[in-house]
Amino acid sequence: MRPSVRLLNLEVPPIQGARTLYVCSVCRHAARPRPIVTRQFLRNASNANSLTEKVRRKIWGTDNPPGLKDPYGGEGALERRFKNKGAQVIEEAETPEASQAIDAAASEDAVPASADYEPATTWDGLDRVGHLGRWSDLPPAPADVYESFQVPKKITKKELLSLAAHQAVVELCLMHKLGKPLTSICEVVEHDKLIFKMIWKTKIVPSSNGQWSEALEYPNKQAEEALVYIFKQIGAEEAAETVEATEQVEETEEPLDELTEDLDTEQSKLAFCGYQKPRDNGHLSLSLNDPATKFAFLKRFSQLTGHFFPDPAAQSITTVQEAVTYVQQIMKSKPKKLADYLAKNQQYKKAPNVKVFAKRQKRSDRDEDLGRKKLIEAELRARGLLE
Repeated sequence: MRPSVRLLNLEVPPIQGARTLYVCSVCRHAARPRPIVTRQFLRNASNANSLTEKVRRKIWGTDNPPGLKDPYGGEGALERRFKNKGAQVIEEAETPEASQAIDAAASEDAVPASADYEPATTWDGLDRVGHLGRWSDLPPAPADVYESFQVPKKITKKELLSLAAHQAVVELCLMHKLGKPLTSICEVVEHDKLIFKMIWKTKIVPSSNGQWSEALEYPNKQAEEALVYIFKQIGAEEAAETVEATEQVEETEEPLDELTEDLDTEQSKLAFCGYQKPRDNGHLSLSLNDPATKFAFLKRFSQLTGHFFPDPAAQSITTVQEAVTYVQQIMKSKPKKLADYLAKNQQYKKAPNVKVFAKRQKRSDRDEDLGRKKLIEAELRARGLLE
């Protein structure tokens, strides 16, 4: 309040009775005493009733209201109910009739002890549960034989990868033509030397409609009949059919003079019966847009080469050529250290002002290269700083 107004209030006579001297509003509010109720809330004696208890008494209108003193503590109604039921059950179980029934049931379950029973102190002579000998001493059962799905050694040569792709394509074309499950070809891990040579002689000529069943070009009619008859037996349940297929191949071996050139013994032990590359590359242009065909081809190609196709790579592959190219790219050896890569780079070798070192070069290494290390060591020994 301004001083002029304050003085005016002091000079004006009070209209309603006697008034004290003027006190500003801030001082009047600050000078008021605290309410009695607030002071009562602040000081509660330890033996005084709490606020909730006072409220309960006021609601019920009596000093002894019903219910618990603490509504949020103690046993609830359900707990007291189950506690009373448990006590009744215990009292009923302790009756003489119940105890006799329990004893009778225990006597029935007990095994009668023989007269010559002696408790065992050691394991010697006791019945053994499980196998009586060591399982490793037993000969392996047919179910214990493990055959790897992939070849034991990965194929790394570019020509052999193309040869594996050619074999997989010929096999799947035959499976398409015969209407058999495509992935059942993976049951045949390795073909006979004669059968593989017929596969190698078969060419792939992509058709205009892109059908795999129409892309085969056999060397002659006899080879076509033999391959069709052999691939019909793949996935057969009865072993007799496989035996008949082998006999059929042996019968066709005599007229197939052009296809039965004997390979050397050493070459027959190599991958793909010693063949190094396919006769043509028509198989590389086949499309893999069909999901079933792509899956069967990648599975068979992975089995023949030993290389795995992750899901992102398999999804992006659309032709046989892309599958072969992917395997060739992952086979490129990556340098373990940058120094090894730079040391093999011919561009840096020819540069007169560039040197590549396998480890970090210090000042002592530079002094040694320049021929100053011996002089520095000699001076340090002369000064007694180096032993």
